[in-house]
Amino acid sequence: MKTALVIMTGIGFTLGVVFGLLLQLPIDTSLPADSVHPNGHSSFKSRRSLSDGQEAANYRQQQQAPQPPVSTIRFLDSLRKSSSNNGGKVDLSKSIHIKKHRSHDLKNSDHRSLSINLKEVKTSQITEPIAPNVNGAFRSIMANASQPVNRSATAGSMSLEDSSYLSSVVDGVLWTQKLGASCPKAFPPHEVKEWRRRVEGLDVVKMEEGCGRMQNRLVTFKDASRACARYRLNTDQIQGEIYSYYLAQLLNITNMPPTLLAQVDPLSQKWRTVHLQLSLAQWADSKIVVFTQHIGGLSPAHIPAEFREEKLRLEPTLAGLGGKTHEELCELIQWSDLIVFDYLTANLDRVINNMFNKQWNDQMMTNPAHNLEKQKDGTLVFLDNESGLFHGYRLLDKYASFHRTLLDAVCVFRPETVKAIKRLHASGSIGRELHNLFASQETLHKHIAAIPEKNLKILQQRLNDVFQQIVKCEQLFGR
Repeated sequence: MKTALVIMTGIGFTLGVVFGLLLQLPIDTSLPADSVHPNGHSSFKSRRSLSDGQEAANYRQQQQAPQPPVSTIRFLDSLRKSSSNNGGKVDLSKSIHIKKHRSHDLKNSDHRSLSINLKEVKTSQITEPIAPNVNGAFRSIMANASQPVNRSATAGSMSLEDSSYLSSVVDGVLWTQKLGASCPKAFPPHEVKEWRRRVEGLDVVKMEEGCGRMQNRLVTFKDASRACARYRLNTDQIQGEIYSYYLAQLLNITNMPPTLLAQVDPLSQKWRTVHLQLSLAQWADSKIVVFTQHIGGLSPAHIPAEFREEKLRLEPTLAGLGGKTHEELCELIQWSDLIVFDYLTANLDRVINNMFNKQWNDQMMTNPAHNLEKQKDGTLVFLDNESGLFHGYRLLDKYASFHRTLLDAVCVFRPETVKAIKRLHASGSIGRELHNLFASQETLHKHIAAIPEKNLKILQQRLNDVFQQIVKCEQLFGR
């Protein structure tokens, strides 16, 4: 009995030693696939033997490389199931929101969310089956999501709301009457007429320096109203100023301040009070000067983006006008008139000045426009037009390309301006009508020489250019 007990004890001890040794051996030397934590986070565990140096390097590289989010794996799993029922195609007609959490994000408690809108990706564009490689599939999805969407292809025709908005702003290539009526007017005709009548009968009681050039003067009348008096030795500058003013009247453009001719006479009732100031200013007797209403509270006017670069244009499209405020639209109406007006007169001392000086200063087109100011209500004031019709015409060879560039950039016009352009183009009588208007409105018209025939031919040709630009725009965008 004792012998049997000793034998059994020895066998048990031996078996225990054997089992103990077996328990010390490694159970698994392979690297398992990524497991998923019950809470949805990735756990990247490994029980792999790292005795080989190269394997160790590969392992460290894999551990340091970005790992695919687990939510992406779930997302792709759901796509695999969906694709099996859709012939291998993926239905992405709904917005998909992917929240990704990486293991290193959890350590830093920095949970970031990525929202991917795949709403506009066509289902026909994704026909390949889901790749088994998670990283490759995820990169493919992200690439598709980041591609720009051709909205003209997906949106089709313009929405009813957009169409309604555009039709309230433009009618073909014309600004609508409704929009024009809602914008302030710079110098309404009845106010201009009243100012001219009043100033013509008022005495000058004060003269002081101001209003630009050295010999110009800021004059004050008996009723305390003021005007800028333009004095020039060169007659063509006086001609350019006054004839440009009446050309604007002929075109129904109301952005030029009320203007009137006056003759210097120290012995007359009108000038007697300031005869000493006339002498100090070195104004010659009997000289013709131009009175222009003095406007206070002006601020610089900047060139709209549509005219700062050659590749840009003002067009009657939603892309060009859709984001504009009412104030911006009202200003663009005036700019379309300004460019037509300055093209006709070949004014080189306004926007052309900025364009020409751009070769020395890249920022010139973002600077305020030369000889252009803005009133508090947003109306533009076209100042200093003395280079028009005379001096500007003599320098056309030098500045013609700048004028043409600006005209080509306009494809929306004010209806009243277009009506006048078409009428004057059909009649071919712009020179005669301009002279008749000037003679009928100015008491001192006989003291100013008429526009030479050569200049009138240039004016008629430039009017034809504007007419052709309107026709071209009508062909592009409809009447």
